[in-house]
Amino acid sequence: MVVVVSWVDLNQERWLKKDVIAHDVAHYYSYLPAFFYAHDLSLSFLSDTLDSSVESTLYAPNRTADYHPVLKMTMGMAMTYLPFFGLAHVYCKIFGIAPNGISEPYHFTLLFCTLLYFVIGLYFLHKVLRRFFPESLVCWGLFCICFGTNVFYYLTIGAAMAHTTEFALISVFLFLMIRWYEGPQIRLAIGLGLVAGLFSLIRPTNVLLVLVFLIYQVNNWPSLTNRVKFLLKYKWHCMVMMICAFVVWLPQLLYWKYVTGQFFFHSYVGEHFYFDNPHILKAMIGFRKGWLIYTPLMAFSLFGLFLLPKRLKEFGVALPLFFIIFVYVMFSWWCWWYGGSFGQRVMIDIYPLLAIPFCEFLFFIATKNSVVRTGSYLIIGFFIFLNLFQTMQAKYNILHYDSMTFSNYKEIFFTATTKPDREKHLDHPDYKKALKGEEE
Repeated sequence: MVVVVSWVDLNQERWLKKDVIAHDVAHYYSYLPAFFYAHDLSLSFLSDTLDSSVESTLYAPNRTADYHPVLKMTMGMAMTYLPFFGLAHVYCKIFGIAPNGISEPYHFTLLFCTLLYFVIGLYFLHKVLRRFFPESLVCWGLFCICFGTNVFYYLTIGAAMAHTTEFALISVFLFLMIRWYEGPQIRLAIGLGLVAGLFSLIRPTNVLLVLVFLIYQVNNWPSLTNRVKFLLKYKWHCMVMMICAFVVWLPQLLYWKYVTGQFFFHSYVGEHFYFDNPHILKAMIGFRKGWLIYTPLMAFSLFGLFLLPKRLKEFGVALPLFFIIFVYVMFSWWCWWYGGSFGQRVMIDIYPLLAIPFCEFLFFIATKNSVVRTGSYLIIGFFIFLNLFQTMQAKYNILHYDSMTFSNYKEIFFTATTKPDREKHLDHPDYKKALKGEEE
């Protein structure tokens, strides 16, 4: 995976086009140049610059009610970028390149930072899965997730986005959680708090992972009462976790206080969840961004959720319940298709959790006759190939980033060119209507 992703990234040369630090990545990243180079997180310098592109591309702040600029994204990803930002700065100093935060070395280091984090995540996810499955099955399962899902897109064409980093952090969280329940230790509690603080600071909605922590191994009423007793017994460990998570969040709270006067501020100004109007069906199987349309391999993971109570009872309630709540919350967001992307990128965050039922599905078919096994493996192989092909289509905008329809999907299925009459098959979303909670 490392070799393939590195080869693709090096051949794309995105750092030369300076399109790594752009769009959402720029929102995440902008804390660093503002703090280290402009020395002004209030962004007051924006009103003094004659280069409007700096404000519109690198910073693009939202505005408070009294029109003070505030960075839209929380600073979790900026924290993960920091070591690579430092490497780029040193490189620029040595070779006489402008150390301004936006020259080519900064784009280059960010291009590869999520690959490093993802490899760390795979390492810990492997350790988790080996507790429940044989080595060969685990390796096959991880291979499928790397090349058969939209993970591959967000390690290459969409590198430096938050989702593969979240994959890594949640893998580490899952490993520490299991270890802590096997034998509570204060160092594990500290690790759990710090990791949970960071992945929730990157994407605050991922605080929902706390539910998995609370009901892991809970599958009936007696086990629920035992869990409450267990957590009460180790209440000081739980307190340490919360303190460590708060420490990670503290810089964000201080930043909001500094620029808005409030410790808690909704920096996604004008953007909301509409819990009375979720778009779950469209998000799962619609052709605009349907998760199972553009990442069909993960349908096997959903099948595996039904298998968990038979053999892996510790996950039998926690994962299905978490999945239902996560999907409901994520696709109640006003922009349920999450802008220009390949498939449903928000689902990547929880692939470490879904890797467990996916491997359980592989374990299940391994016990069946040769016809079932061969048929299943052929389908999995086809889905991996389809994912890689559609990733290529997304790279060249053959597969449109936010306006796909069934008719257009049919037109481009396994084709490598854009149709001249494509526009008549597209359905461009109305973002202004969606912001109001109306059908886009």
